[in-house]
Amino acid sequence: MAATTDSYASDPSTTYALPLRKEFQRGQALYQKLENSELASSDPAFQEDVTEGINSLLRCAALVETLGVFSSNELLEDINTADLRYLLVNAYLAVLISKRMGQDRLEVLQTAQHHYERFLAACEQHEILRADDKKFLETQMKGGIADPERKRMEKIARYKREKATKEKLTELHEQLSYQAKATPNEDEDVDEELDREIILTTIDLFIQRTAENLKLIQDERKLLEMAKAKGTLRGPDSRDQTTIIEGTPPPRMNHQGPLLASDGKILRPFVITSKREALRQQVFRPGHNLPTMTVEEYIDKEIERGNFLSGGGKEPETKIADDNDHEALDAETYKARQWDEFKDDTPRGWGNRYNKG
Repeated sequence: MAATTDSYASDPSTTYALPLRKEFQRGQALYQKLENSELASSDPAFQEDVTEGINSLLRCAALVETLGVFSSNELLEDINTADLRYLLVNAYLAVLISKRMGQDRLEVLQTAQHHYERFLAACEQHEILRADDKKFLETQMKGGIADPERKRMEKIARYKREKATKEKLTELHEQLSYQAKATPNEDEDVDEELDREIILTTIDLFIQRTAENLKLIQDERKLLEMAKAKGTLRGPDSRDQTTIIEGTPPPRMNHQGPLLASDGKILRPFVITSKREALRQQVFRPGHNLPTMTVEEYIDKEIERGNFLSGGGKEPETKIADDNDHEALDAETYKARQWDEFKDDTPRGWGNRYNKG
């Protein structure tokens, strides 16, 4: 084991503002902030945090190498708990790099894949990678399970395992929080056994996700390479790079004009929902289009524009002719006579083409 991880890099040509422990905490905090963010991935503020997180974690990776934190012949039990967390640096980097926009998408995917593979290689080297995870990863990289039923069962099993791992991690963090309240003294060391269990559970969760993410990267790269070969691949990240770099949001469609033309034609896209907040929480990524108005807001706007036919009120009252209104009485009498004459002159079933009913 090399020098303590709280030391600065010994390379005089490189300047690091923070020691490894502090730099890692900063990078990890930015990762967690981005994972919980409600901002769209294209939002300039989101991308700014992505860049800061990547830079912080790259400094961590450089410090880990410079300080020789890990030795190639070390097994899991040989690694100090304080150092064990730094195995996550490449996993965090891979996730944040894959969120990057405004660059060549193929290059982004290749870099993210590189860091995912470095993370898995380190886990395998220190005998943390489980045999079944390694086998699953190899199968995924060869195209996945061919048999649909086996594929479905494997997917269910891995979903249940990931869910159980996340629940375990939540429980461990609750224990850590309880211990922190019980021992308010900041100088008091955290229970090393609990701390180690949290780190190992987090590593296990990332191993599970990495196996899935590498397959997604592989599939996306194939599509992009095919598009590039055909000459149909658009600019960097298939988006307007200038717009992203300068922080100007892309032009949005007009959401203020009328929804319907006089002939009932839809003039612009819209979403109707009576549970706006519920749908907002169900969107997988904040970059998706959110509901633009509630049912009530939609109806109010259409009534204002005269495009909405109101209904559902009271039944219109039937007017009864006044006994003294001879003109009205004559009109009703004439109408009734006309109907009686029509029924007499028209045989039953007339107009029914096939004489049915």
